[in-house]
Amino acid sequence: MAIAEMSRMTLVGLKSDKNEILDALQRTGAAQITPSEEYELAPHGENGEGVAKENALVLRAEHVLEYLTKELDDAPKALRGDGVAKDGIGVTSQQFFAVGDAQEEYEKILSDVEKIEADRNENNSALSAVQAERKTYADYECVPDSFAAFCDTECAAVYLGVIPFDKTAAFSEHMNELDTAAFRILGNASRGEVVCVVAYKPEKDKAETVMSSCGFTRCPVKDDVIAKEKLRELDEKEERLKQIGENITARACEAATFTEKIKIYVDYHNFLKEKYSLDETFAATDSAFVLSAYVPTEATERIKAAVNQASRANYICFEQIKRDEFAPTLMKNKKAVANFESVTNMYSVPAYGALDPNGVMGFFFSLFMGVIMADVGYGLMMIVGGFLFAKKQREGTTVNRMAKVFAIGGFFAVAFGLLLDSFLGLSLFRGSEGYYGSILPASIAGKYAEWYAEFIDPVAANVRLMGIDIPSMLLWCLGLGTIHIAVSLIMKAVQCFKRGQIVDGIFGGIVWSLALISLVVWVFCMCAEISSVTTYAMYATVGCAVLGVLTAGITEKGAWKFIKMFTSAYGLINYASDILSYARLYGLMLSGAQIASIFTNTLAIQMLFPSGVAGIIFGVIVIIIGNVFNVAMSLLGAFIHDSRLQYVEFFGRFYEGEGELFTPFGRSYEHIYFKN
Repeated sequence: MAIAEMSRMTLVGLKSDKNEILDALQRTGAAQITPSEEYELAPHGENGEGVAKENALVLRAEHVLEYLTKELDDAPKALRGDGVAKDGIGVTSQQFFAVGDAQEEYEKILSDVEKIEADRNENNSALSAVQAERKTYADYECVPDSFAAFCDTECAAVYLGVIPFDKTAAFSEHMNELDTAAFRILGNASRGEVVCVVAYKPEKDKAETVMSSCGFTRCPVKDDVIAKEKLRELDEKEERLKQIGENITARACEAATFTEKIKIYVDYHNFLKEKYSLDETFAATDSAFVLSAYVPTEATERIKAAVNQASRANYICFEQIKRDEFAPTLMKNKKAVANFESVTNMYSVPAYGALDPNGVMGFFFSLFMGVIMADVGYGLMMIVGGFLFAKKQREGTTVNRMAKVFAIGGFFAVAFGLLLDSFLGLSLFRGSEGYYGSILPASIAGKYAEWYAEFIDPVAANVRLMGIDIPSMLLWCLGLGTIHIAVSLIMKAVQCFKRGQIVDGIFGGIVWSLALISLVVWVFCMCAEISSVTTYAMYATVGCAVLGVLTAGITEKGAWKFIKMFTSAYGLINYASDILSYARLYGLMLSGAQIASIFTNTLAIQMLFPSGVAGIIFGVIVIIIGNVFNVAMSLLGAFIHDSRLQYVEFFGRFYEGEGELFTPFGRSYEHIYFKN
């Protein structure tokens, strides 16, 4: 639970070794390259071409990925296989840089997919043309003769076409009135009646007027071919094209097995693009360049060794960055605690010179989530669901870490569920009179029920404080909140001590934390009627509070000493309101438990189960759906209110944010992450 000390690296190297040096820095995963501020930057005319070239390669590969994804979406399930490789591909540095030595292999993969796409486009065009042509002939399938037979003669004009169904009667009536024209209905088409009209040429205008007014559509085909035969030919051609399309789909699905390689290829060339663009941040001469970077102090020897191995001649030096100066933040936490960095970073990244809160905050975050959920079944769902969901996400991402945060909170939910005798809303330790018994022996179950009713029951168990009955569980939640605030003041003191601010640490942190801890002891001993301890705890609370107020301005000068004393005394009201805000733990716990009991106990066991087999089936469905809904809503509320308690009540007293996360060169990509 610490923020790594950083150093500023200055490296002077030969331009001829630049690529090898940058590759070596990428392999270390420990250098955040920054512009060289102490040196005048020299222009680099060749970099634009390099960036453009790599960008074109990336766009080409991303287009191939997009095409393969579309093909697999449209492909039958049996052909899809494993589908397109998901993001979050773990690679080693050796695998990553091996892409540069296998350009021919990747070129072949991309070319093969592009050939598949070209074949697909050609086949789709041909299929569309066939289908459009078929549509032209389909209306005239009822015509038994060749289209060439419907041609004009020396004296007559011949028309073949379609009249809409709703115009057929009017057409027949008007055509029958003409002495110089005749017509015949040849059959039905999808759009209307297929008709043939023969008109005397000198009087054809009259027939054309009638046909036009009735929506006549003339057949565009004049070829010497019969519609049925042409349609049969087109159907065979369409079937062949569809078979070719299925073969193309199979080829695309086979090529999709290379999507993992293509994604690595994309990120590798993004890395090369990043290298080219970095040149603009280097100061340079004709033969040398200057590189500046932030590096963790503990990694300096490793970086020096890597650079020396990659370069024939170089100069490299490191300067430790003081905690009161700016540097990017690199948090050093073990795996479990590192997951809570995602919660902290949602608020603000800790500053380089600040205290890393994640270890302590993570414990209280999980504790409060356990109090809110407080059910064995819900806790197990959080554990299993959280870890399974995290496994499907890329390692180290925010989603991956947040899933693990919920899973860790599940262990605390199980613990509090056992304490509060809640198993999906059922009381298995105490049982339910008339519906189900306790899983414990009768003698133990009876004693447990008495103890539960007196001390634990969230609704019925009360304590008397200053003549007022207060739910015991509410008092416990307020007590946990007070300890939470006290720990934040201890964190403030630790931060002051690290900076040599001993007086501020003692009187601004330790004294007030002792006052709050004494307050908890005082209140709980008062409720338990332990008079001897109550008196001493009261003296300690009042004494520490008075001392805190009187010394609030101890490091100030002049009138500010008294102003600080006044504001500190007024701040006691804020402490009271902050402690009361932890009542939300009790409220959320109570609401979740009540909803769980309604779904499982009241609706399912008491109302549906006695109705027979059908009631049991519907009861189980109600239990599953109801509790899944309750878990989802409770987790949402737990996360929001738990975060609020950390951000406002805990961080508000010591946390220094506005930091910038340490981002190693060449280590953040869209599709991959580095195993080492």
